[in-house]
Amino acid sequence: MKTITVSTEIYRSRNKGWFRQLCFLNGTWNVVSTWIVLGVFIALALAADILPLQNPLAVNASEILQPPSSNHWFGTDPWGMDVFSRTIFAIRVDFLLAVSSVILGIVAGVLLGAVAGFFGGFLDDLLTRFAEVIQGFPQMLFGMAVLALLGNNAINLIFICAFYNVPVYARLVRSVVSPLREADFVQAARVSGNTSLMIVFRHLIPNTLVPVFSQFPLSCAWAIQIVAGLSFIGLGIRVPTPEWGSMINLGANYIVFGKWWPSVFPGLAIVISVWVLNNLGNQLKSVFFTGI
Repeated sequence: MKTITVSTEIYRSRNKGWFRQLCFLNGTWNVVSTWIVLGVFIALALAADILPLQNPLAVNASEILQPPSSNHWFGTDPWGMDVFSRTIFAIRVDFLLAVSSVILGIVAGVLLGAVAGFFGGFLDDLLTRFAEVIQGFPQMLFGMAVLALLGNNAINLIFICAFYNVPVYARLVRSVVSPLREADFVQAARVSGNTSLMIVFRHLIPNTLVPVFSQFPLSCAWAIQIVAGLSFIGLGIRVPTPEWGSMINLGANYIVFGKWWPSVFPGLAIVISVWVLNNLGNQLKSVFFTGI
């Protein structure tokens, strides 16, 4: 009887919209809170320039380490810069770096994974060994080496995060494409005169977009942590550019003196953004991989 009830609920949910499916599988409160917070983050990032915020780059020596107040909602940092406005503008910086690096990783990873999964043989073995080597190397150590060698700037940060996302998506796409290369629709495409590359791009890659789309928010959450971590140790985005990791580093030495606000608020921003993106990724996977 319990099985019949669950099956009936799943059957009924098929006729609902995708948002209702999310709520059905993950809980209404969990879904609504995730999408509201994500919407707020995106809105703040897009509207930061027109909001009545203080200049995030303005240094004021007379207001160093001021506690939260009506003038400075999150207080000021050791340079006298407004922590609230810097936290808001940092959304744009961290999210832009994360999203752009993940997109680059997706483009390269999807192409490599699709080709290796379709042709198999040496290409498949080469991709597998490449992915194992890259994923087995400590990410932060690799990032530190690259930034120390090439310089700490936004382009190199994007390259580091994209490089580590390539094997993630390559293996994901390969696992989807490999069982499909002998599928009926692929054989029909061959008979119709399509070349191997046409089959890969027209028929196989579109079938990999669902798992790729589900993994995208999780990869962005990981990239935000890497960017913030490298900036925290002084190898990422430098002060005074607003970035959560460098903001935490700027105020970390003052926490023991009771000046907690320069580091706590950007730290909370990282925690909330990673929580939202992880939740979003899990919610999308629950819809795409339950057969609904």
